[in-house]
Amino acid sequence: MRCTVDGWNRVAITVPQQGETVNLNQTSKAARIALALPALLLAACAAQAPTDAHSQATSGATAVEASTPVPEPAALAIISPEAAVSAVRPTSAVLLSRPISAAAVSVSPDGRLVVAVNPDSDSITLVDAITLAVLAEIPVGDNPRTLSLTPDSKKALVANHGSATLSKVDLSQAVEFTQYPVGSMPYGVVTDGVHAFVTEFGLGTLSIIDLMTGELSTRIPVDAFPSGLALSRDGQRLLVTHFFTGRLTVIDLQTSTVRGTASTGADTNLSQFIAIAPDGTKAYLPQTRSNITNTALLFDTTVFPVVNVLDLAKLQLLVRERITLDTADEPVNMPFAVALSPDGKTLYLANAGSDDVSVIDLSTNRKLAHLAVGANPRGIAITPDGSRIFVNNVLDGTLSVIDAETLTVTDTVLITDIPLTPPVLLGKKLFNSAAEPALTTDNWISCATCHFDGTMDARTWLGFPDGPRNTPSLFGVAQTLPIHWSGDFNELQDVEITIKEIQFGNGLVAGKAHDSLGPPHAGLSEELDALATYLASIEIPLSPYGGDRETIGRGRSLFATLGCHTCHTPPLYTDLQLHDVGTGDPTNEKNSHGRGTNFDTPSLRGIWLTAPYFHDGSAATLHQVLRAGTTHNVSDNIDDSELKALIDFMRALPDDNGGPP
Repeated sequence: MRCTVDGWNRVAITVPQQGETVNLNQTSKAARIALALPALLLAACAAQAPTDAHSQATSGATAVEASTPVPEPAALAIISPEAAVSAVRPTSAVLLSRPISAAAVSVSPDGRLVVAVNPDSDSITLVDAITLAVLAEIPVGDNPRTLSLTPDSKKALVANHGSATLSKVDLSQAVEFTQYPVGSMPYGVVTDGVHAFVTEFGLGTLSIIDLMTGELSTRIPVDAFPSGLALSRDGQRLLVTHFFTGRLTVIDLQTSTVRGTASTGADTNLSQFIAIAPDGTKAYLPQTRSNITNTALLFDTTVFPVVNVLDLAKLQLLVRERITLDTADEPVNMPFAVALSPDGKTLYLANAGSDDVSVIDLSTNRKLAHLAVGANPRGIAITPDGSRIFVNNVLDGTLSVIDAETLTVTDTVLITDIPLTPPVLLGKKLFNSAAEPALTTDNWISCATCHFDGTMDARTWLGFPDGPRNTPSLFGVAQTLPIHWSGDFNELQDVEITIKEIQFGNGLVAGKAHDSLGPPHAGLSEELDALATYLASIEIPLSPYGGDRETIGRGRSLFATLGCHTCHTPPLYTDLQLHDVGTGDPTNEKNSHGRGTNFDTPSLRGIWLTAPYFHDGSAATLHQVLRAGTTHNVSDNIDDSELKALIDFMRALPDDNGGPP
């Protein structure tokens, strides 16, 4: 490989065996390949050729083939849940300089680099931690959620949530070497430099990948929806959070087995980050508590932002050390990620919904500072010496830089140009925001609090105006109007009513909201129309349960034979009508439009992800659905193998194998 520098400090890398020149200053907006600073590129010229399998080809760049091939991991992007778990291979403990958390932004162990994910740009950005110069933006997979840096500060591993891949990035050369396919919806990733550990949200598993060979070492079943991930400093334990339950799984890396579990409370939710204290004795989990049993909901009695604290020796919740943020600081929304000072005395918390950072003195659990940052801060990291804190504002495409001594925001660094259309970006910001007074009171509730990234909160709220209501997902919602279990929102802009009546905001339209079945709200507000545009952009995630095509085909035939398609009509798998299916209680139903026990037919697309089921969440599983009520109970008509086939077909949706039932 030969490098040349011209008079403009532009660097070209020539690969002799290809005979082609790759000019790293030739950017492609589609691929979002950014310019690297001369210092970074000169380092790349001095480096040896990579020994990884290959450099991933991207638009506007030439792939560089390495001389030594490395096998890809055995994992598949779509993996059957019945696939056998690989043989357990004990890992070798690696002593780290500090505990490591899967994060949306990280500072390299040597303190020189800041690396941040850009979920909507499908990239990561490298920033000089000293000068704050942007060094490079590197394209990776779809919707990179978290990353982790190797102890030698030379590589980054990136969990690409949307493409079910793990990117391996060389930081000195500012290039993605390869993408390893992993399980469905990877969320968290940490590395000790020898292995990558990945939570697979869609499968309920944790995968261990050997970074030398690229092979999948083992896949460990854990509780549902694993997300946040932390690695102990001694390299012997992994801590795994579970998004909807607030449970914690502890994995022993010497045996690659589950060592124990803990709970932060049945009411905790949005549990997707965990940080281990520098001394390894405690873990800190930013979460949201859901007050679902309260039948007289007010804005400040619905959800509660907290940071829960666990004793790691006893795996017990330290209730007295819980940081209740509305009193420790001030009302905030969606506490999302934390960073701890090197001495373990100060906690820095990014609040994704209220767009701010809480700085908490852990000796008193009281506020030291409250700092406004950019839109939707989902990551926060601190330098090894504790002097600077970096906040990744993913919907502004910026890093906020905080001085730890003065506790002020000193700089804002632009790290990506978010490639969403202006209406979608504005709508996404509104969806994730708890800005007062328009969207809520006292920064308390956002749409994302219950519908994070368009999903649901896996809760049934007893105090809703219509009666008990299981929070539905918003997957493909624009195609399946009306919305609400009572089917009384006939346009997406009717969420104006939700903003005013459930979130206790002033709304995006001046004056009183219309009746949901009355005059339209569309066209009354640019912001409300933008929010509707974003809602219409929410896609249905692919199911990981599509491996057994023969069984799924049998299930599809049964779906037709049993008449399921009459109401759940393909391709939307709903007839967009209301029906009484024997699941409602007339004494609980209070819909103002007189719907009674008639409920909107939910689409079955993405149903593998959206338990519990029915309007009141009374069916925890699809097995229970098919044994409940007057319409869905088919258990007397089919045997166990047929029931399994039917459920396998439903769980594979939206992939129905290409044909109607």
